[in-house]
Amino acid sequence: MENVFNQSIWGDEGFSAILSMKSLPEIIKIISKDTSPPLWNIFENLAFQTFGTSEVVIRGLSLTFFLGAIFFTYKIASFLFSRKTGFLAALLTFLNPFFFIYAFEGRMYSIMSLGVAASMYFYLRIFYNEEKIRRRDKLGYIFFTLWALYSHHFAFFAVAVQGLWWLYELTFGKRVRAKKMFKLFLITGAGYIPWLYPLYTQTKMVGGGFWLGTPNTEDLEKLIHEYIYKGIVNENLKFPILNMPLYQASWYVVLVVAVFRKWWKNIKKTVFFLLWFFGPILLTWFISQKFQSIFFNRYLLYTIPAAMLVLVSSRSKLSIIPLTVLAIFFGIMDYNYFTHPTKLPFREMATYVKEIKSEDDFLINWYSNGTHHIWETKYYGIPAPIYVSREGELPFFVGTALMEEKDIIHQIPDGVSRVGVVTSGPIEEISLTGYKQDEIKRFDGLKFVWLSASAFNSEE
Repeated sequence: MENVFNQSIWGDEGFSAILSMKSLPEIIKIISKDTSPPLWNIFENLAFQTFGTSEVVIRGLSLTFFLGAIFFTYKIASFLFSRKTGFLAALLTFLNPFFFIYAFEGRMYSIMSLGVAASMYFYLRIFYNEEKIRRRDKLGYIFFTLWALYSHHFAFFAVAVQGLWWLYELTFGKRVRAKKMFKLFLITGAGYIPWLYPLYTQTKMVGGGFWLGTPNTEDLEKLIHEYIYKGIVNENLKFPILNMPLYQASWYVVLVVAVFRKWWKNIKKTVFFLLWFFGPILLTWFISQKFQSIFFNRYLLYTIPAAMLVLVSSRSKLSIIPLTVLAIFFGIMDYNYFTHPTKLPFREMATYVKEIKSEDDFLINWYSNGTHHIWETKYYGIPAPIYVSREGELPFFVGTALMEEKDIIHQIPDGVSRVGVVTSGPIEEISLTGYKQDEIKRFDGLKFVWLSASAFNSEE
């Protein structure tokens, strides 16, 4: 049965997979010219060498890091509150619909979330462990903070939150421990020095133009709602009594949890969690107003554990009822998502093409408004360069760092009588001089179009 584990990969996953199939030196060299740090691809490379390059290996690697993030969410709640709170925090974070989606994404989001959650855990232990600061807590903080930073640049916003809290402790709280924490900041910074120049060049690239538009207040509100309850929108899943979509019913349950919560109990811890949740979101939103927009939901999902920690901590006796209902609602939405894959069926299309393609056929990926599928077709073994009708460089954010010269063409080679076109865009866009559409094969939102040379072109 097809599920999110074995469904076809999509573009960004394909980019990562193709890159991770190269040697480690090549991975570092290529990704430094793209927009991400290298840690995900290093681990994916090791996984490929050990277990193969299947979709299950890719999704399994991501799930492993996701479970690591859940574990450290449990550790945070257990350390600050109790094991019962730790269990509830882990359960709700695991089931959180938005977080659950990216547990199976073959990209760097779950590995970053693990790094941030672990960094926060050791950070909190350094400040609030009643005993002497343990050496393993210091090493754990340095290791996992660097882990997060080498996973995704947006981990810097989590460190910024730690820095703000550090200022509070230095000024009003645990000053001795804050001074010791400063040394750990310096050591961590030294560990990031090797990636400073790539970070500079990558930041410069993004500053020169990116694909994200400037977010408004509605985008900010939407992201917050996605993180708390609305990660999976399925109008067909309804709460039967009220005939209300389950995701909407979840919002009302969250509000009930908030009403029952003892907000003034453990207020300092609550403020820290709220800062962890809202801090990175608001920082990126404000930066996107004044500079290049970088506001995108999947980049900040490591804040979700903080929101779940707020929901399960400082609860009243009545809170357990809505929390149980919320976990059930989340579980139903997650199960439906898991068993109903939503990604385009590239594996199915590739099987069709391999069966019907003749040796003389020429395949291309149609490029339209920054969209192409070269990474999916490469992953599934279909040689199909991107066809771009006009000369000129493609924007860096479509994966040019990994592209080879042969991956882009501006005209069909002479003598080709049939062209196969891969696209997920409108069929009407496909037009090649001297060719006419012959057959269209549809795979849900994915299309494969056969074009044959017109009589006039064939005679030439």
